[in-house]
Amino acid sequence: MEYLPVTVDKSHLITIGERLYSESIELIRELVNNAYDADATEVDIKMTDESIEVKDNGTGMDREGLRQYFNIGSPEKIVKNKSPIFHRDLIGQFGIGKFASLSACECFEVYTQKGEFTAKVTFDKMEWEKEGDQWNLPLRILPPNRERGDGTTVTLLRLSGGYP
Repeated sequence: MEYLPVTVDKSHLITIGERLYSESIELIRELVNNAYDADATEVDIKMTDESIEVKDNGTGMDREGLRQYFNIGSPEKIVKNKSPIFHRDLIGQFGIGKFASLSACECFEVYTQKGEFTAKVTFDKMEWEKEGDQWNLPLRILPPNRERGDGTTVTLLRLSGGYP
């Protein structure tokens, strides 16, 4: 018997992300929902002509958490449907919402800290498309920022489409 691999062209991920939300308020709500799911009690949103930044004081992510964050279509939030600290009902389901950022920008960065683990992942649409069949994103491990504490900051860069 012969088998055929199931493949998905990664350009579809960008297309889905770009078309997911048509209004900026929906995009911001998606990023705030992620903070809620991470048990944040505070979310700070800063908008300039150059960037949109959503910073939370949630649980943050370690290396495995980042892997899960960028796992498209994972059932993680369906299987574990409560947040770890406050046992909130999780809002997210399919792991595609973060790519809605691509309707507003060409690049987004995820800076996260959980305990001693601190890292930044950059999703640059132009670099992503150049990499062909590679599905990898650059992960930079950083020294912990004691003042920052646990949490995640998502920054949208190279804004497009009339944002903010």
